[in-house]
Amino acid sequence: MSIVGEIREYWRFKKKTPASDKEIIFYAEHEGYFPYFEGVINELVNKYGKTVSYITSDINDPILGEPAPGIRTFYINKLLALFMAFVECRVFIMTLTDLNQFHLKRSSNPVHYIYMFHALVSTHMMYRYGAFDHYDSILCVGPHQLKEIRKFEEMNNLPPRKLIEAGYYRLERIYKAYKAYSSLKNSSCSEKTILIAPSWGKDNVLESCGERLVKLLLGAGHNVIIRPHPETVRRSPQLIKNFKKLFDDNSRFTLELSVRTDDSLLEADVLICDCSGVALEYALGTERPVIFLDVPVKIKNQRYKELGMEPLELTLRSKIGVLVSPEKLEEIPRVISVLIAEREKYRLRLQELRDKYVYNFGSSSEVGARFILELLGD
Repeated sequence: MSIVGEIREYWRFKKKTPASDKEIIFYAEHEGYFPYFEGVINELVNKYGKTVSYITSDINDPILGEPAPGIRTFYINKLLALFMAFVECRVFIMTLTDLNQFHLKRSSNPVHYIYMFHALVSTHMMYRYGAFDHYDSILCVGPHQLKEIRKFEEMNNLPPRKLIEAGYYRLERIYKAYKAYSSLKNSSCSEKTILIAPSWGKDNVLESCGERLVKLLLGAGHNVIIRPHPETVRRSPQLIKNFKKLFDDNSRFTLELSVRTDDSLLEADVLICDCSGVALEYALGTERPVIFLDVPVKIKNQRYKELGMEPLELTLRSKIGVLVSPEKLEEIPRVISVLIAEREKYRLRLQELRDKYVYNFGSSSEVGARFILELLGD
């Protein structure tokens, strides 16, 4: 869409949309973020009769073409900084961190900003220092995030934000979908599907040993799905082209470039990851173990150790799967067989970990929606 088209979108929002329909705004960077908002939006629209505005910066976001009743959609990208600086609404919900840290500022109007997590990971290693400082409220997925944020506030003399014991709808969505999928799947099938879904950055699995890993898995007779992080797709197009060139002719290889659906998480018998949040979603959502390749961990906050708390994504690696050195890739097929054989043991353990580390499993959307309505005085 041209800049003229965006101006029309901005005008449609500003002048053509009733104030009541833009009291609540959700913002998504790309199509992959709707699954995080979906539960709360459905509660607000279908249960409480609200209309919400949904801003996306992805011109290919399917929601632009087929918005559900009760959702007004707008495409704002190049004008986003201007839009946010002067937006008028009551509540603005984002999964985007670092509000007011860079070019995206809080509105000059009185707006209540809510941060909604798009991962189960801790708040202090995989996010920049001060990433959440300028939000008014934060919907925490579990007690680890609440404790970390409170301690960070104390250490930095920050005013306490409203921290809501919300939970994590995306995890519930994966869990329900997997239950339906597994009831129909032929468990006796000898072919196994392995999903490789790492984080992004120069040391991630795909960058460091992806080609060797895929060849090894295909050679062992497995179906292989590569699901690169959206940032990898955006920042490393040549890497993606290389995988297509090398493996596209193999019928047991799939390259999945969209994270909008959870299909590959459901299909995979084992996930191979590094330290990405998707490992926790897969393990706690489908109750199946993960293979972690011990490549260097992506650290966005070099000061994270000051908090004195080990990040959950590191704590849980040995509990939800097996850590394998990239120098010992040849062990992967054997480890896959062991994890599949021990699936029941992991299932029970993962249920316990989910109960311990995730708030309101099964009802997080209701908690989030009711909090938003309380802010509106409804």
